[in-house]
Amino acid sequence: MIDNTSDSDVIIRTATYRDLDDIYRIEVESFKIPYPRKYLAVLLALSGDLFIVAENNSKVIGYAVGVLRHGNVGHVISIAVSKEWRRKGVGTKLMLELERRFKEKSMSTAMLEVRVSNKAAMKLYEKLGYKIADRIRRYYPDGEDAYLMLKRL
Repeated sequence: MIDNTSDSDVIIRTATYRDLDDIYRIEVESFKIPYPRKYLAVLLALSGDLFIVAENNSKVIGYAVGVLRHGNVGHVISIAVSKEWRRKGVGTKLMLELERRFKEKSMSTAMLEVRVSNKAAMKLYEKLGYKIADRIRRYYPDGEDAYLMLKRL
C-alpha cells in the first residue's frame, strides 16, 4: 500500500478539551514516563493558544505545549507525534508554530529539556537551531539526565 499523505495534509491548530483523549494516547505511546492525563488537562487550561495539535483528516496526530517564563522565555513543555506520523515533518511543523506563537507574545528565547538518550529529538531540535546550554543531572523521575537546549527567536 502506498501512503500518499504528506505533511501538507497536516493542519496545526489550538488544542481543545475534545482533543485530550488523543493527546493522552500520543503521550502514552511516546514517552517512557508519560504525563498523567490530569496534568495534560491542567496544561490545556493554563497554556491557552500555546497548546497546539497537528491534525490530519480530523484526527489528532501530534501535539506541542509551551508556557511563558520570566525573562521573555518560551518553554516547550512537551511535544509528541503519533508513531505512524514520525519523521514526516509533523514535529517540525509543531515546533515552528509554537515558536511563532512565542514570538507573537514577545518571547526572545525558546527553551526545552530533552533526555540525553533521545537522539531523534535532539537531531530535530538542532536542525531547528537549538543549542545545548546545560546538562541537568537526574532530571527525569527514572534518574536520567536531560540537556537544556536554547534557541534565540
